[in-house]
Amino acid sequence: MQHSIIIIGAGAAGLMAARILSAAGHTVTVLEANDRPGGRIHTIQPAGFTMPIEEGAEFMHGKLPLTMQLLKEAGVQYQAVAGKMIQVKNGRWSDQEEFVEGWDELMDRMADLKEDMTLADFLQQYFRDDKYAALRKSAQRFAEGFDVADQQDVSVFSIREEWMNEQEEQYRIPGGYNQLITYLQNACKANGCVIHTSSVVKTVRWEPDKVQVGTANGQTFTAQKLIVTVPLGVLQAPAAHSTAVVFEPAIDTQPFQQIGFGAVVKVVLQFSAPFWLEYRKDIGFLLSEEAIPTWWTQLPDSVPVLTGWAGGPQAARFKDTDEQTIIEQALQSLANIFSMQVEQLKGLLTASHAVKWQTNAYSLGAYSYSKLHTGTARQMLNEPVNDTIYFAGEALYNGEAGGTVEAALSSGSSVCKLLSS
Repeated sequence: MQHSIIIIGAGAAGLMAARILSAAGHTVTVLEANDRPGGRIHTIQPAGFTMPIEEGAEFMHGKLPLTMQLLKEAGVQYQAVAGKMIQVKNGRWSDQEEFVEGWDELMDRMADLKEDMTLADFLQQYFRDDKYAALRKSAQRFAEGFDVADQQDVSVFSIREEWMNEQEEQYRIPGGYNQLITYLQNACKANGCVIHTSSVVKTVRWEPDKVQVGTANGQTFTAQKLIVTVPLGVLQAPAAHSTAVVFEPAIDTQPFQQIGFGAVVKVVLQFSAPFWLEYRKDIGFLLSEEAIPTWWTQLPDSVPVLTGWAGGPQAARFKDTDEQTIIEQALQSLANIFSMQVEQLKGLLTASHAVKWQTNAYSLGAYSYSKLHTGTARQMLNEPVNDTIYFAGEALYNGEAGGTVEAALSSGSSVCKLLSS
């Protein structure tokens, strides 16, 4: 049975669903609040940069089947990330293998855990002794930096699964992730799908098998089915928020609150030369305790660009900080890591860019993580409302690739099976 379908959001999940459904003969309209498709995938080349940079998604963590299948279809190349992961503390550099005493014990204790709890409670219960102070800090920083999670509410079961199944292989896409978005967008249009950008959805009036969607610019769209793929931050926002979507009649929004959604600050700095090669030629990632704690190079490419990252509560502290101040703090962080003068770094700097995903009105955060009741919440949200309103997106994905483009693509694909069943 063919349906007319509206999809809210032209990110990876929305475009994946639109491509599949339009190819199956459904009439599909996509409404995107931004002036571009892609959502939290955004490849740009600001003034002064000699290469494209990623504001959002950048890496593929392992050989992810859907992402790699689409890249192959699109003829887009990807390459393995090179270089070592290095810890920098109090001026001392050490390889990952030397990280923190007690990590194996922590993983064993996690493996034996029978009942879920928050990371904060777990560390307090099993690793409260002073001898574990460095271990507690390391676990917290890893949860914040990689999972953008708050240790006060993140599920130990979820990070246990992720840390135990961590993929050593990582890849990035030369030329940018936007190539994947362009491919999906073109496929959708070839199937007759219509994509409207700069269309901020304000209201959804609905009854079984009928939806009427109203946008901020006064347009109205009608269809039989609706798929909502906007970022979790927008779905968690109070009704009074400028980008909140109001459902009439109201739907149960409580499950959205049971999923964590973390903040990210990302800083990209381009220099006249890769000065870090004077320290080590194999730097892939640098992990520190600075204000902007995590940095990575472009290895195996030797371009003189460093990317800085703060996630979770660390990033939330920058909510009211302007871009120039963030860049200043990023330079200070690098100066401390490399034992250099800030003025020396400024003399080498040729371009800079910073982004705060938590202040982006159409995402209000970076990506999701699991809290104690997230599994139940996802189960509820993956069931349609009266076979009329469906939800998809990386926050609704269940699996090992949480918080990734793969998660969004997978959720977008899954919702199509649900709608067609």
